Amino acid sequence: MTNSYSDTASLPPRVVITGIGVVTPLGRSLGAIWSALENNESGVRNITRFDTSKFESKIAGEIQESDQLDSRFRPDYFQSLRVSSRYTVSAALSAVQTAGLSLTPENSGQIGCIIASAEGQDIAITTDEKQIEITDVPHPGQNVAAFLGITGPVIPLDGRYVSGLEAIIEASEMIRRKDAYVAIAGGTDARIDPTTFTANESRKELTTQNNTDPALASRPLDKNRNGKVLSEGSVVFVLEALEVAVTRGAKILGEIEGKSLTFSAGSNGRPAVDPVYIGRSIQGALLSSGRIQSEIDVLMLDACGSQEGDLAEARAVHRVFGASVRHHMYTPALKSHIGDMGAAAAPFALAFTLEAMSRQQIPSTRNIENEATDIDLDANTKGFRSDALRVAMINSVSNSNNSTVTICDPTAMREIPSDFNIPDNLPIPELDI
Repeated sequence: MTNSYSDTASLPPRVVITGIGVVTPLGRSLGAIWSALENNESGVRNITRFDTSKFESKIAGEIQESDQLDSRFRPDYFQSLRVSSRYTVSAALSAVQTAGLSLTPENSGQIGCIIASAEGQDIAITTDEKQIEITDVPHPGQNVAAFLGITGPVIPLDGRYVSGLEAIIEASEMIRRKDAYVAIAGGTDARIDPTTFTANESRKELTTQNNTDPALASRPLDKNRNGKVLSEGSVVFVLEALEVAVTRGAKILGEIEGKSLTFSAGSNGRPAVDPVYIGRSIQGALLSSGRIQSEIDVLMLDACGSQEGDLAEARAVHRVFGASVRHHMYTPALKSHIGDMGAAAAPFALAFTLEAMSRQQIPSTRNIENEATDIDLDANTKGFRSDALRVAMINSVSNSNNSTVTICDPTAMREIPSDFNIPDNLPIPELDI
């Protein structure tokens, strides 16, 4: 068996990550975010955008005004976008630039775009006439595709019900199906506003602890956790078929080896968080990667500070990895540092894990003052730790939709063929942009 593309045409392409773009409450680069967390800085702060006097929770992971600007775009174009799309096009442009992609009319049809975002319509309430006016506006994913000139498959996902991890999984499957050879994928959320806070408080989902010290508020896995902290941001990746990345000389940041999606159906027709199906998602991503339990160095948890949700996820991890899991695998909860970024939360965990792989350090979990004995996981509570990090899993639980991916560091990738015979009808993007 040779290494030519034609000889392996019947096999699904391997999918690698070559570009990352981030817009977060802790900065617009993974280096800046890493430095902030090393210095014990939190992305959770007092809300400045609206009057919080009528709300119990007065804190959030707000993106600072200076980080909302991006001089790479024409001011008139950038200002015409709503906030969620500004975050997304900014993160997407950073991802494309770090990947060294040049999108042209010749290759734009072979590039796809899948972004998860909760915002797809503009809703204006006219109180005088008591009317609600709904105006259709482009989804942030559509804005990204239009800005970059993508003419391949573009799939806008509703981030109210799925996470950005599902966008990344579907983008990787798009490449494996050969519907595209490159995909822009990720998640975005920009809903720190009175309407969102009213909805979340009515469901008792937000923590009311530590309004006076926001940095201590997000407490996933802690015994006394009582809810999540809302946050915002956008994280976007460039995914490529391995053949394309190797042929054009791109720097590979990691490989997506396995994935899985499940749904917790609940009972009586009502979905509910269920450790059985969260566990099946984790197990599915492990099996599809071809790895075994002992090879996983880190599993990034979705845990946000919910009593029920954090416990269900912990039980799911124990179902897959056994009772001794805390002795051979780290399970950090990154939302302790930055809050719950909605559709961007799992993509942020994936991006930060890739950064951790490049540094061979284990990210930490903050604000665990009293470990919950029924959680019984090693969340690495004492700060960043140098240790081997070659294979990791990212888990996401979103409205009973469960998703998990398995990734590996470039040094842990299976053998890469030394040559590829790319078909003539596949224009390879140039390195310059």
